[in-house]
Amino acid sequence: MSEENNLKDSKNEKQDKNLLLKGWKNFINSAKDGFDNFTSSLEKQAKQNEELWEENREKVDGFFDKMKQDWNNKIQQWNQEMEQRNLETKEQWETRKGKIQQDIKSWQQKTEKEWNDGVKAFRKGFFKAYIWAIIVILPIVLIVIIVLYVINKLLG
Repeated sequence: MSEENNLKDSKNEKQDKNLLLKGWKNFINSAKDGFDNFTSSLEKQAKQNEELWEENREKVDGFFDKMKQDWNNKIQQWNQEMEQRNLETKEQWETRKGKIQQDIKSWQQKTEKEWNDGVKAFRKGFFKAYIWAIIVILPIVLIVIIVLYVINKLLG
């Protein structure tokens, strides 16, 4: 009878060890799957950030090209106006000078507004990317800390 009890006890111990090993393997496999999912989502996010960067770079280049073209057109317009008016009185000259100064101020304000709008759009894109990275990384860090704590308690 004691032999039967010994056999049952040894079978129970083997089953307990097998359950523990099976649980540990399941945990490791799920952690690997989670890490694989994390890396794939991180790669996807990096690719999206790169695409956003390229898109925004094209917008910035377009902005500067448009700004240069607007400036050249304005200068050309002023040159034509100046050529048409070779003989002007002092009053006419002051009026023209005031108009040119007003044109420069309005162009500067328009350019500043477009620049600020572009910077805001660019910041929003990167802010979203940072938030998604935090959302993805935070649960994984918590799981790793919990696993290390459990392992430390089991070994210590």
